[in-house]
Amino acid sequence: MLIFPYSTALRISSPPVISYVVSLLCVIIFWLQLKFGVTDSIWYVPQSWNPVTMVSSSLAHGNWFHLFGNLIFFMAFTPALEVLVGHRWRFVSILFFISIVTGISYSLSVTGSQSPLPGLGLSGIVMGMIGLSAFLMPRAKIRVFCWYIVFWKVFYVPAWILAVAYIGYDFCILLIADDFHGINIIAHVSGGLAGYIYGFLWLKPRREEVKEELDAEIEAMKVKQKQGATSEEAFRYQRAMAPIEQKKQKQREHDKFMKQVYQCVRTDRNSAAINLLLTKYDTDTPVNELEDIYQRIEEWGPSRTLMCFARLVINVLADEQRYGRVLVYIEKCQQISPKFVVADLSNTLFFARRAIDIGSFEVAKNLLVEADERYGKLVNCEAYEELLHQILKYEIDIVL
Repeated sequence: MLIFPYSTALRISSPPVISYVVSLLCVIIFWLQLKFGVTDSIWYVPQSWNPVTMVSSSLAHGNWFHLFGNLIFFMAFTPALEVLVGHRWRFVSILFFISIVTGISYSLSVTGSQSPLPGLGLSGIVMGMIGLSAFLMPRAKIRVFCWYIVFWKVFYVPAWILAVAYIGYDFCILLIADDFHGINIIAHVSGGLAGYIYGFLWLKPRREEVKEELDAEIEAMKVKQKQGATSEEAFRYQRAMAPIEQKKQKQREHDKFMKQVYQCVRTDRNSAAINLLLTKYDTDTPVNELEDIYQRIEEWGPSRTLMCFARLVINVLADEQRYGRVLVYIEKCQQISPKFVVADLSNTLFFARRAIDIGSFEVAKNLLVEADERYGKLVNCEAYEELLHQILKYEIDIVL
């Protein structure tokens, strides 16, 4: 019976360049091994503790079967993982990390042994990719080919199950077997654990970042798998999923956009944040959507971005004659800066009078005070002063 995973059941959004390069390097290096006999100079001698050969030995192989067997497993997991990690050099660092961990683990395991076999092959990194997949994309399905005499079938198996099966099997062999028949079981187990531990220690934020997108892709791939039932059933399922996918995609794009705005605000680049917001939102945007954005920015604390976006919300609310809500936002902004100025100065006096009508004298005073310094010739300062005196007189009368 022949059973092996050969690809991840996910659509790859960008070319997995590093995965292709590593596979090509393995083929080229094996050709150099055959042509020029360089194996002795690139395999890993465990007594040497040489980090260079820890890496180079991972790209070398003992025979064609060894090479292609490793590459099939390697390409079953790494393209999707490379895309999910999101940064090619970080992905390269993961490969180096696993190579070093497997090399050190092998050296430690054979300390005191007489003439241990040199390390050779990509299998440690392959197991590392399987371990990493269990952390980064546990629910993603892996296509597994099964062949027995004349029977063959493709199964879809979750990545975490394959990780438990392969790493668990090698761990059992490590515990109970006396002879590993030339297979570096230590590299298999340590590589699998290294891949998972790397993800656990350094890729948690990335896992959360891609979770929704990955879940959506997993659900989308279920549609394709349903083609094996009936095309009508698959069509109905796909039609039902389409609006859900569109909503999820829109939410992912919105979250990504707001993350950009948040990063600008938190790094005191308010001009950049304001530019982003005003490029996407204007007075034609539904006011409930604008209020949702305001609440999101408000959660980040006081900022110039918050004050500027509040002016947009106030303008739209004023156009809809929802003056009660206008005064709510003016008061919110005055709590941050008492001399908050609305965008359309021609409305300032009107808003002050509305505030007086509902008894919000403090809001009105903050809009009117020092009009000549704040607004200059853009407004009728005498009208502002007159209304301010009326407020002060009214407050005095209340006290008396």
